[in-house]
Amino acid sequence: MKLLVFSLLLGAAWAQTQDSAEPPQDNANGTEVGEGANEASGEDVEKATGKWQTYYCRSFMFQSSAVSWAHAQQRCLALGGNLATIHTSGEERFVKGIAEGKTAWIGLSDAQMNGFWFWINSSPLKYTNWCPGEPNNDRSQHCVQINYSGNRCWDDVQCYESLPFVCERK
Repeated sequence: MKLLVFSLLLGAAWAQTQDSAEPPQDNANGTEVGEGANEASGEDVEKATGKWQTYYCRSFMFQSSAVSWAHAQQRCLALGGNLATIHTSGEERFVKGIAEGKTAWIGLSDAQMNGFWFWINSSPLKYTNWCPGEPNNDRSQHCVQINYSGNRCWDDVQCYESLPFVCERK
């Protein structure tokens, strides 16, 4: 499973080009920190349940179907993007809004090396909103869900869990 997740991470990072434009930094509700996927089937594209919504230079889409983190990334790739990356509290509020307050996968993982968190598109990890005591890597948890608990914060969970997810594209 780790090899599959790592392959997805590498493939997405290699395929994704960086865009230097970022929305204004807003970290009032979070913490600032230091500076080949297999192609999904056409069936996955047909299962797209949301619509793209733009926030600054990127578009996001919530998918309500519950799948594993790796399958969510495959579906996002098939839709022309990746699992969502969140760089400010403003982006987080936007993504939480389109996810309708439900727990959902985002593109943050430490599957390659425990404790070294990075985004699926290789963008720098500048902002987090971990729940108290997280990430805790309980039972090999290497993927991240948003909107966890009453605090609606981030939690590391096992990558094979089935959750809805948020995609992004530039």
